[in-house]
Amino acid sequence: MSFLYPAFLFGALAVAVPIVLHLLRRDVAPEVPFTAVRLLKISPVERSRRTRLRDLLLLAARVAAVLLLAAAFARPFAPGAAAAMAPLRIVAVDRSFSMAAPGRFERVLERARAAVDEAAFAERVAVIAFDDRAAVIAEPGAAADARSSLSTLRAGSGGTRYSAVLSRAAEMANGGEARLIVITDLQRAGWEGDSRARIPATMQVETRDTGAPPANLGVVDARLDDRRVTAAIRNASAAPASGTVTLMHQGREVARAGYAAAPATTVEVSLPWQPSSGGVVLSIADDKGYPADNARYLVIHATEIPAVMIVSSPDSPGFYLQRALAADESRDPGGFRTRLVSTAEIAGGRAEMIAKHRALVLLSTRNLDRAAREAIAGFVRTGGGLLIAAAPDVEPSVVASLFGWSTAGFVPAEARQASLTATDSRHPILRPFGAFAANLGNVRFERAWKVDGTGWHVAARFDDGSPALLERGEGQGRVVLFASDLDRRWNDFPVHPTFVPFVTEAVRHVAARAVSPDQFVVGRVPAGIPGEPGVHQLEGGRAIAVNVDPRESSTSLMTSQEFSDMLEPVAVTMARSAREEQTESRQSLWQYGLLMMLGVLIVESFVGRA
Repeated sequence: MSFLYPAFLFGALAVAVPIVLHLLRRDVAPEVPFTAVRLLKISPVERSRRTRLRDLLLLAARVAAVLLLAAAFARPFAPGAAAAMAPLRIVAVDRSFSMAAPGRFERVLERARAAVDEAAFAERVAVIAFDDRAAVIAEPGAAADARSSLSTLRAGSGGTRYSAVLSRAAEMANGGEARLIVITDLQRAGWEGDSRARIPATMQVETRDTGAPPANLGVVDARLDDRRVTAAIRNASAAPASGTVTLMHQGREVARAGYAAAPATTVEVSLPWQPSSGGVVLSIADDKGYPADNARYLVIHATEIPAVMIVSSPDSPGFYLQRALAADESRDPGGFRTRLVSTAEIAGGRAEMIAKHRALVLLSTRNLDRAAREAIAGFVRTGGGLLIAAAPDVEPSVVASLFGWSTAGFVPAEARQASLTATDSRHPILRPFGAFAANLGNVRFERAWKVDGTGWHVAARFDDGSPALLERGEGQGRVVLFASDLDRRWNDFPVHPTFVPFVTEAVRHVAARAVSPDQFVVGRVPAGIPGEPGVHQLEGGRAIAVNVDPRESSTSLMTSQEFSDMLEPVAVTMARSAREEQTESRQSLWQYGLLMMLGVLIVESFVGRA
């Protein structure tokens, strides 16, 4: 007899409690003065043999109960039974969407039932269904249970990944003797991107081919290109194919176009269409191949024009900044939507007004109350962008207080003659200038802040080495600081040709938000989204498109020998603790120990009443 958790046996030391109580127990009758017998000799009352026998039985019952309880918690088992563990047969069924061709999955189930029926009398049988993930359909047990579980299987929308089923089978075998039978079409794409799979040397792997796949046509990509939707059609067969691509929007056909694809090629088909927000689906007809890849989903978002709020004052109206952004808007109608407000208009916080914008340009901090500062800081930390120009009406102490920066890092403007030098030409604000970034050196600055660049990324400096253009992240947003004015009071920047592209690129940079992906593959969808192709809604209302893995549309196969060559058997023995856990879980001797303890306690209660 062995124990899984022998440390609990120390609990058996608790038997000392009833033993000590038994030894210390004395039936001492209280003294009662009685005149007639007060002259008699005092002597202890002798205990009867019956009483002593009862006490011994009670002690034995209580000691036995404590020992049985400690043994039950220690989880006893007979170690000899571990060697008699029955071998394991694992039947793995490929349920990827390549199995959904007409009549194909029925053949898969036939081969799976045959593999189950071949199990020996004492052999345990388990069933795993796999595509890009592996799920246990029937735990190791009787063949009848495994066969019954096959009736619940259906071909899904996932792609084939052999590494997933091999890992799951090795985990289930746990180093013991096992035989894995993989029912699959041996798609070469199932190994794409994977190295050789390590499997236990005690696990034999056998593949059973479901037959050559049919010719297949699939829509493997879809994208929006300048008022046109382009679909990529793959012809994974040995014969040319032709047909029609249909574009549906909100359940209504909006465009169609013909295609012709040579054998084993991919062609692109463009469908002219005025883009509209929402989900669209591009589909073809293919009644011989895999149904899941006959459609491709795409989400088109409405074009959003960044709204920019400019905070200024009567003394700092931001005239040149507004004109620069207006010039960009006339050149590109989808550029910016600007709104000029004063510090008084955002007093009291008015976070809702600020949150409607993508970026904030701060040209004045005069009379900017605490609530407004907190609203600006919250706007940036939740993903907004802030451009600060060191204008005469911008106070360094207020700027530092916005995000809790040290005021020592901002020295108010002082008179000096300086020019600008781009030190990081790869920065998004300076990158569009290219070789013309040197023209920024023609700007003459008369006053500028001195900023400590610690914690900032410095993209440009003045010729004396002090930072001129700085950027840092705050929460999910970003802050860009220009250490001089943008309104021609401390420099002549606005009269230079570089001013308009500099301002527009700076505002565009701070207005850019991180773009969340809207295209997902089945098996890699966000939490809460069903793993089925289609257009789905996230909790926040944003639409995403879920499509099948285009690699599964291929009909390229591998041989059983090539499959075996991808396996690397390694000497892995089942850990002793794992064998013991399996043996103990099957025997469950601790349950009998608890039942015996309850029986002893019942006997103890009857003896105690006697």
